[in-house]
Amino acid sequence: MTLKAKFLSFCFLMLCVESLAQNLKYFGQTEIGFLYGRSDELWDGNHENRINFTLMTFNGIQFTENHSIGLTTGLDQYDDISIIPLALGWRSILGKEGKIKYTGGLDIGSGLTWLEKNERNEWSKTWYEGGFLVSPSLGIGLPTKGGKTAFSFSIAYKRQVFSRFHGILSTFGTTTIPNDQLPPEYSSLTEDQFLFRSFVFRAGLMF
Repeated sequence: MTLKAKFLSFCFLMLCVESLAQNLKYFGQTEIGFLYGRSDELWDGNHENRINFTLMTFNGIQFTENHSIGLTTGLDQYDDISIIPLALGWRSILGKEGKIKYTGGLDIGSGLTWLEKNERNEWSKTWYEGGFLVSPSLGIGLPTKGGKTAFSFSIAYKRQVFSRFHGILSTFGTTTIPNDQLPPEYSSLTEDQFLFRSFVFRAGLMF
């Protein structure tokens, strides 16, 4: 089983545990905002500042009065690449009921490239694969009149890795040297790895 398959199986297990733990209190958080950071390296070696869209939703259970654990997902747009984060998340909330609350969080997981299309022709194939992500966060919650929900504002740091693969397909009748690291249908395969570090600013609701 691959690392990604193991991680997805673990996330599915967490969802099952969440559904069975009916005696535990649910906690959710949904926010939208933007990612601020530097673009990928340009042809001249320089970088440009970028501002990208981000959507985050956390669904978890409170295992203590102030702490929750669950799954975080959403959508991050890095220039023209769309990444779906899937992470194990932790949230901590401090403060009295009906007052301003202070929040902290941490998400650790992987970015998925399910929205990106593979490009293939008779000579080559290009595709993207997601990689490791980590994102600590701090924020505040402002209670609404009903008291069951709160407006949330948070700042975070997000480190996201993903890769672009480009493979040259073997043509019919071509003899290639066997290579354990090269899939049978390819005569060559290159990987370009990208690392995006972003400051994140979001606003939404806690419920």
